[in-house]
Amino acid sequence: MGAKAGLVYLGEGLPSAVLQTDFRPDPARSAELAGTVLGGPVRTNGVRALTEGGVWPERGTICVAAWEEFALIGYHEICPDRPSEIGTWIKAVSPTGSAYGVFMHSVVDFGAFAVWEAGELRRSVSLSADSGIMEDIGTRYSFEAPFWAGDRGLAHAPDYPLPFHPLDLAEEALLAFFGFGIERSSSMFTIDADSIVLPAFRLAE
Repeated sequence: MGAKAGLVYLGEGLPSAVLQTDFRPDPARSAELAGTVLGGPVRTNGVRALTEGGVWPERGTICVAAWEEFALIGYHEICPDRPSEIGTWIKAVSPTGSAYGVFMHSVVDFGAFAVWEAGELRRSVSLSADSGIMEDIGTRYSFEAPFWAGDRGLAHAPDYPLPFHPLDLAEEALLAFFGFGIERSSSMFTIDADSIVLPAFRLAE
């Protein structure tokens, strides 16, 4: 697997519902939020398609599409080992304190996701081949059931240290929450992810 993602949605409702609409990012709000995350004034750096760099832009670049009540951020340095640790940041930047995040890194077989509602952590899962289950907090979603029940084990790798591959679960969360996947067939998507582009920013020199 070659999947990498650091994707966070800030706002109410499922991200996929917003991504199905014909939205246009607010340039000023997007730049302001990018500067808040990067810690200084920013300059524009083009755009990135959601499926081509939007979820994992190159180092030093952040993708931010912001509106009055919600925002979408793609940034690889926002990818924590334990998603619960960014709860304070979520409260500070989310308009309502609600958020969805999906994180993965294929090099270390790492997958995670988290959901916050009104500033409170509802669910956080984090796993990697080396560290095992780092977080399993809150009530599990229905799409997780086959994984924890042992129905998504790796038949070709019986000695794998986890009952399922972390990237498989993260991909399932990405599809369930955001309506698209990185390594899934586009026939499974509920949004036209290829047509969605995000403004990209870097710190101003």
